[in-house]
Amino acid sequence: MMVRTVVSWLVVLLGILLGMLVIAIVGGPFDGVHALVAVLVGVAAGCVPVLASLIALTNPRRAARIYLCVAPITPLLFPPLSWELGFWEPGSAAIVLSAIVLLLGVLVVPGLFWLLTARRNWPPLFQLPHSFQRSRLPVILGTGLLCVFVVVALLSSLFLPWWPLIGDCHSGPLLTEQGIPESMDFTARIVFVAPVSFHGLSLWSIAQVEERFADVPSWPHNLLILRGYFLPTDRFKRYLVEGKRSKGAIARVLPVVEPVECGHTAHLENSTVALRVLHDGPPRSGIRVLGVVYRSLQTREPASGVKVRITGPSGVGISMTNAQGVYDVTGLPPGHYTIELAEPDWHTVNIYDLDDRAIREDAFYLRHLLLYSQSPPDPATFK
Repeated sequence: MMVRTVVSWLVVLLGILLGMLVIAIVGGPFDGVHALVAVLVGVAAGCVPVLASLIALTNPRRAARIYLCVAPITPLLFPPLSWELGFWEPGSAAIVLSAIVLLLGVLVVPGLFWLLTARRNWPPLFQLPHSFQRSRLPVILGTGLLCVFVVVALLSSLFLPWWPLIGDCHSGPLLTEQGIPESMDFTARIVFVAPVSFHGLSLWSIAQVEERFADVPSWPHNLLILRGYFLPTDRFKRYLVEGKRSKGAIARVLPVVEPVECGHTAHLENSTVALRVLHDGPPRSGIRVLGVVYRSLQTREPASGVKVRITGPSGVGISMTNAQGVYDVTGLPPGHYTIELAEPDWHTVNIYDLDDRAIREDAFYLRHLLLYSQSPPDPATFK
């Protein structure tokens, strides 16, 4: 009797946990899946195991029927899901097949278990009084528990690392040709950093919006959930954020901000150039070349007094970095340009064809054999 009870409780817990995992994967902040497809998969393969596990506490036979009736429908949801995720390549077929087998296992195995227990007359885990069964209270309690589990699953999705991991490489344009920010741009102060969950880093934080540049959703007290990589010491630090609204099936209705590929998100003290661009807008005429020179990649200490050689249609010009390590030249004619450090031991040359009103940003690091034309990903910054 004791063994039956323990096994039954394990099956209940397994069904609830696996269902919550499916909801977290398809309903959380995951880009590339339409809301309708994700909701269908989340309901069929996520909510059903949770609901059936709750029903199995008092009626194993009904739980078995729910599991086994939904199981044949689940594989029909994978073609649209696989199409949206691009899982039609040869190497991805195994992934799709494995997912189908896993989800069928989530539904079929518990269904067969509860069918077996019902036929062998195992006693239910909860024996409710007859008068209580006829009331609406069990339905209300079960619905409430289902909603709680779904909410917890969605919040747990914030702790899941999504691959491929994208770093803010600071090379994408901040502004369109009309001078409008390409993405959601704002400065923010981190007020809460989530517990560490991935390689000593947190995968989300809560930030309070300070200065807005474009498209920041309205929410009480301007608080947003930022997805990315954060250290526990990032609390109370200020960021420049370049992001986008979450496209997760359900998370899209929440104030969740996702990273932008090759964006400019970084600590505010490392965003001098990006802030200049956002504040000044595009050049009124000609082009603008600006950037920052650091003494090292590790310390990111600005290097003042460094000469930057800019070669273009009007000849060769030398710009000296200021106290913040920034070089800034405006009013240049459109055309073919090379940008390099005017030092004898450095040979890296960055070549661009710049149109009218264009902005070109470059970051250089001293004390390195190779100079980077863009900032490498920094795990300590929002990604």
